[in-house]
Amino acid sequence: MADYNVDDVIKNIFDSNDSNNWKPTDKIPLVIKEIEHLKNDMRSFLSSSDYDIASILDEGKELCAESKTLVDEMELCRQEIEQETMAEILQSIENHDQLAKELQSVNFAIDIIYDVVQCGKYVKEFDDGREAQSFTRAVEAVYDLVQYVEMPAEGFKHLDLYANTKHTAQLILDSLLHDLYGEWDRLVSYIVKPGIKKTVVIITLNLDDSMIVIDVLNALDRSKKLKEKVSEFSQFLLKDVLIPIIHNDCTVFAETEELMTVTINYKQDFKPEYDAVIANLRLLFHYLSNKLNVKFNRECSIMRMLGKEICQPFSDVIVKDCLIDTIPNNINELQSYGKITVEIEDFQRFLTVVKFFPDDKFSILHYVNNIDVLFASKSCQYFLETARTIMFKDLSVTMSIGVESIPESDEGPSDTFDDNVEGALKILDETIPVSLFYFPRCMISKTAQELLDLVYMMMEQAVQCSDVVCKKLYNTTRLVFELYDAVVPYHHENYLQTIPQYVALFHNNCMYLAHNLQTFGDKWLILMEGRELDYPISFVDLVHKLRDLGYKHLTMHMQQQRKQILDNIRSSDLNCIVVKDVLSENAEAAIRQCLRQLHLLKNVWIGVFPNNVFTRLMATLVNMFVDELIHRVCTVEDISMEMATQLTEIYTLVVQKAPQLFQNPSDVEKYVKSWIKLQELIFVLGGSLKDIENHWKDGTGPLAIHFRTEELRNLIKALFQNTQFRANLLIKIK
Repeated sequence: MADYNVDDVIKNIFDSNDSNNWKPTDKIPLVIKEIEHLKNDMRSFLSSSDYDIASILDEGKELCAESKTLVDEMELCRQEIEQETMAEILQSIENHDQLAKELQSVNFAIDIIYDVVQCGKYVKEFDDGREAQSFTRAVEAVYDLVQYVEMPAEGFKHLDLYANTKHTAQLILDSLLHDLYGEWDRLVSYIVKPGIKKTVVIITLNLDDSMIVIDVLNALDRSKKLKEKVSEFSQFLLKDVLIPIIHNDCTVFAETEELMTVTINYKQDFKPEYDAVIANLRLLFHYLSNKLNVKFNRECSIMRMLGKEICQPFSDVIVKDCLIDTIPNNINELQSYGKITVEIEDFQRFLTVVKFFPDDKFSILHYVNNIDVLFASKSCQYFLETARTIMFKDLSVTMSIGVESIPESDEGPSDTFDDNVEGALKILDETIPVSLFYFPRCMISKTAQELLDLVYMMMEQAVQCSDVVCKKLYNTTRLVFELYDAVVPYHHENYLQTIPQYVALFHNNCMYLAHNLQTFGDKWLILMEGRELDYPISFVDLVHKLRDLGYKHLTMHMQQQRKQILDNIRSSDLNCIVVKDVLSENAEAAIRQCLRQLHLLKNVWIGVFPNNVFTRLMATLVNMFVDELIHRVCTVEDISMEMATQLTEIYTLVVQKAPQLFQNPSDVEKYVKSWIKLQELIFVLGGSLKDIENHWKDGTGPLAIHFRTEELRNLIKALFQNTQFRANLLIKIK
């Protein structure tokens, strides 16, 4: 049976070769035959089997009969349970619900009674604490009572007793806190007496390690009010005592063991030295330590609480407003700064010992970690303030500077140089004038030299410092000259607008500073040799800016002088020659006033400006003056003989006086472009047509050189009547 294969049997019956030709009637006998064969095999298998199949079947029939009997019995049991037992169970449930309700009522009553008993217990504990004069016990009892009535048992809130108890507990707590606050005020009190010149602060501390004091502190701590009171006292100390001691002149004096007086004196522009501040703080903290280091529990004291509250803001203030000021502004003092840090470290240890600082790790010396940056900022601030102070000084305090003449160097290139170097030096010598390295003799303000000495000091200090400080000082040095541009013209504005000497000195100052800035960067780089820099060092860009600053104000003043000269001329009869036959006295007065003005400028400027600059400036003003005089005459259509005579006399006065305005009288011909033209004009005004013809000399004479044809023709028409000789001369002048 185990080897019987159904698939093979089906293949044999339904042969695939004739699958399209067979009919069901043909295959049924084959299938029936196979079934019969299988039945015979099954009989043979059962007859040869080791099991008694018949017995097994009989046993199964018996089990079926017994199962049916059990089912019938279970059905009888179910019916009996439904009819009798369920009735008893329902009755039991009703009894249980009734008992549960009764138990709930009993528990409800018990809870209310328990709350009443507990409230009474806390009230009794409070009474016992007050009788024993123990604030701690009383506070604990009241706080327990208050907390207990906040979470009462169900139903307790509906009793009149609950409302009365809660109200009473709050009244007792308020009264107790009032008494505790009174005790605290007795232990810790302070008075501030403000005034205009000084403020007096009186601190009285009556704390000690007695049981009464400990009891008060514990009671305040238990009521969570101690931190509030200590915080209040801490803020008072910080704002009214510690910070004023850091900022003002103070006297700290312990009158008694319990009483200390701090007198704060208000002085204008006063800042106490760091050692005086530390000395006063030591006295104060010594007094506070003796009184506030009272341990009201194993882990804490008032002094520690106070320190925890204000040590950080106190540290920030003393570092920012006191200790940082101890950082010097020069490299020599910085090298000896260790002495000051030792004193500050000792003060820090003192604050740790008196328990104001929480531990040894808390430091007020953290700013020393950035000493280079702070030193750089302090130095730069000092130098900028010093520079500003110098710039505010009077410009009229002068000194002589520069060389009278530029020395000539006969030294040739060194023999040690090769041909390329010699060639380069020769080209450099031919390209750059020697005068570039020399400043001409003139007068400058002493403030300009002071400012230059200051920036040289900055440079010398910078090269001795770290790269951070050096870079900061370099930028500050540049800023000094930027500041000069902004401060000096603004601060001395009135003088620069009205006093010629100030303008001259300011111009020279700008030129002198610009001259030194040309090589200042090279000097810096020479001192910095061997150091790697990540920034360029140069001041050449400031040279043009400073020169323009000097030019600007000198130009403005020259325009002002020019305006005064023109106003003098135009306010006289010289401005209305065309409508007058004779000039009044104001014409000559105006000329003399202009000459006096120029002579005053000569007295002020000579020796102040370099000689060549003075000559050029005076030549510019004189040339403008002469041009205006020439223009007054050359634009007139008719000039009478009397007026021509007057003009000749007045203009001759100019020719006589103007050369005296220069150091060398011959300079007037060299530098005043219109000088010969003025002389020729005077010649024309006093000459005849024949003289004019001779000076014209067929277009080659001095009149032809200095006058335009149209100008000369107009002048002849204005001076001479219309004659044939004049007409012939005008024909020649073309």
